Amino acid sequence: MLDIPSWVRFDDPDSLTFPWDDALGGARDFGGGPQSTQVVRTALRIEPRARMALAVALTEWIVWRFDGLHGRTQPTAFLEAAWCATADPRYLRFFEVPREDWQGPVEGPLWCAITHLRHAIAVGVDFPRDLYDGLSYLARLATYVQPTPEPLQAWLTPVLDRLETAFPVSPEDPLADLFSRDPSSRMGPWVAREVFDPALPLRPPAGRAFLQDVLDTARHERNPFLSSPEDLQDARFTGVPYVIT
Repeated sequence: MLDIPSWVRFDDPDSLTFPWDDALGGARDFGGGPQSTQVVRTALRIEPRARMALAVALTEWIVWRFDGLHGRTQPTAFLEAAWCATADPRYLRFFEVPREDWQGPVEGPLWCAITHLRHAIAVGVDFPRDLYDGLSYLARLATYVQPTPEPLQAWLTPVLDRLETAFPVSPEDPLADLFSRDPSSRMGPWVAREVFDPALPLRPPAGRAFLQDVLDTARHERNPFLSSPEDLQDARFTGVPYVIT
């Protein structure tokens, strides 16, 4: 499982000062979205895999913000599965998290993050608009639940600049994966988690090694969000599961 990254930090993380109503949960319920506008603008300019990685990184700000305030293991397990899915979306199995089981100002936002990121990653290659909507939503939610917005805001601008520098979108090849059987082949270069640490130099080649490390330690038997070999076969996955070739 993943540990909290150095680039995620909070002022007074135990403070829950934001209003929360479990009957709500739409993006507009989280107030204005200057950060979400920034995020979507950058997403339009970068490769699909980098968009997905950005969505996972924003979700890290939500998951770790509530670390220690609940007793569930699912949020960190989901992060591991989501990073695996940036290698190939089919690694993230289909699931539904019952809304009625996730209530209140801690588990409610976690449910929102997990549910929206799962959909954005699952369909984002073939339906980019859903990924853009997911990014906008996650940026709003991440900002809304922070004890103070400054650390997230200070992180976001340099990270978006780094993504545009390292993973500029390339022209789409209409003949690549003509029958939509290999989404990974249409997602662009591998993206490492360290890309989201502004204190580290950009090393785009590190993406492959990072993802293979995550895939090497991921086990569907102990992570309910990861696809089994049978799930992958049903999804028309070819090759060796959880191995980058």
